[in-house]
Amino acid sequence: MTTFARKMIFTMFLDVGLPVVAYYAANLLGASAYVSLLAGTVVAGLRTVWVAVAQRRVDLFSAFLVLLFGLGLGLSFLTGDPRLLLAKESVTTFCAGVALVGSCALRRPLVYYAARRFAQSAGGDQQREFEATAHNAPRRRRWYQVTLVWGVGLIADSVLRIVGVYTLPFDTAASWSQVLLIVAFAGLIGWTLLTKRRAERA
Repeated sequence: MTTFARKMIFTMFLDVGLPVVAYYAANLLGASAYVSLLAGTVVAGLRTVWVAVAQRRVDLFSAFLVLLFGLGLGLSFLTGDPRLLLAKESVTTFCAGVALVGSCALRRPLVYYAARRFAQSAGGDQQREFEATAHNAPRRRRWYQVTLVWGVGLIADSVLRIVGVYTLPFDTAASWSQVLLIVAFAGLIGWTLLTKRRAERA
């Protein structure tokens, strides 16, 4: 497995896996589904804030996620509605998907910035290779392809999850939402790594 693949999987685990781990850990400790979801939501928010602090800057997308997290958490406390907490997670995913798809209209889509962060974190040959090839035509097409696929995938995931939130019993909907999130991200990561290898061979 390449440094890029390891870095990508580890980053996705921190962004997506940690909130899921917090949810199931709280559940195993006897917490209600609502409290377990709240634990996962808090972990997700802390991770978002930590990334912004570590990078010493907050870009538009990161600021949007932090704001959405804060509003959703506040509404959850005010209403006490556990389904709203579940729906908030799906809406966050939906907005991220829309932002990805919308960024395809820009000169550099959002995946470009994610790839640059991975390369800078890896350093060495990985960073030099990124800087040397980031702006050639095949690599630019790749940025747009990955951005579009991830955007559509996240939108589809969020729609399925929010339908489950309001049609299934709450405990079932909570588990369905977490499992579907894992499946969606695992599928998107797998597709990204597989097509990356094919593109490199080509």
